Amino acid sequence: MPNHLIVFALLLGISMPLYASVSIEQYGAQEFNPSLGQTFDIPVRIDEPGSIQVDIFTPDGDLVRSLPGGRQTGAGVYPVTWDGRDQAGTPVPDEAYIPVVRLVTGRDGEAASYDPRTISGGEEVILPVTTNARQQLIFQLDKPSRILARAGVKSGPMMKSILNWQVRGRGRNMALWNGSDQDGLVNLYDNDRLALLVTGFELPLHSIIAVGNENLEYLAWRTARQWPVGIPDLSEAQFERDGRRISRHYYLPRSVEIDPRITLEIIDQLPVGEDGIPIVSGPIALRVDMHKEDRWAMQQSLYEVAFFIDYEFLSEEEQGYMPLTWRWNPVALKPGIHMVTVNVSGFNGQVGVKSLQIAIPK
Repeated sequence: MPNHLIVFALLLGISMPLYASVSIEQYGAQEFNPSLGQTFDIPVRIDEPGSIQVDIFTPDGDLVRSLPGGRQTGAGVYPVTWDGRDQAGTPVPDEAYIPVVRLVTGRDGEAASYDPRTISGGEEVILPVTTNARQQLIFQLDKPSRILARAGVKSGPMMKSILNWQVRGRGRNMALWNGSDQDGLVNLYDNDRLALLVTGFELPLHSIIAVGNENLEYLAWRTARQWPVGIPDLSEAQFERDGRRISRHYYLPRSVEIDPRITLEIIDQLPVGEDGIPIVSGPIALRVDMHKEDRWAMQQSLYEVAFFIDYEFLSEEEQGYMPLTWRWNPVALKPGIHMVTVNVSGFNGQVGVKSLQIAIPK
């Protein structure tokens, strides 16, 4: 079945036919490093003779590589080896890739296929998280998953993106975080309103996790190959399987699941103290902007811009646009150092954060 039909069936929740004649066996390790020359064996089980082919897909549904498994004369398990390279011979960037198996038998070219995406993937996980003295977040995964980890202030702004939908393997996982906000201005471990969110969704069965490629970033790799980018129509997507909720983020392209890069500056010419912090004694104008390469992803839905002072909500622009100038009079603030934070939040779940400090004189 062509890939675009597979994706369409997946979105509609249609169960594509699975055949007992072809499947993928479980494998132990799910990670390998193509940049070091490592390979990955995909154990294909067939119950009758035929020609095997394994197609490797990105999480966005792009065909990375077609691997011939040869003509097999009997039932059994046959390893099909992937060297972690795409059709052009380039080691793939770090990501999770999905194998789809096709078996062509001798009966007039009849074909059977096994696609893990039609029966698995996207099941939501919400994880308890602990921290230790080595500034690590620790969480346990029963299955390989794509994880989002954020730190913020209860009833206040998001302050730090720790993991942005990163692929993680099953078992005990750790993420380094020293407690600082996105701009390194404060230590949130000292804040009794600290809120940590670790959530995500399970990867499809038999996902293969490539690691170790420090020279190639996933989105740049896709762009260079001119693979299409767009938001699928989710109006009839499947959001539950076997009593478990399927995350909406499972269906979104990786190019949309970004941390938008935000700038925040005071337009007015202000004096600064010895510590370099602007001294504010009257109304000021704050300008918020977004990195031009991030605007496409944010413009795929509405987004809003929210302003906070010392973690307390101040104002919001619900119909977001960039650049945005916000005028504010900090007349009610007590003398001392204060922090202004802006969150730019997309309706697809993205949040960009930027903070700066101001000094109110006595």
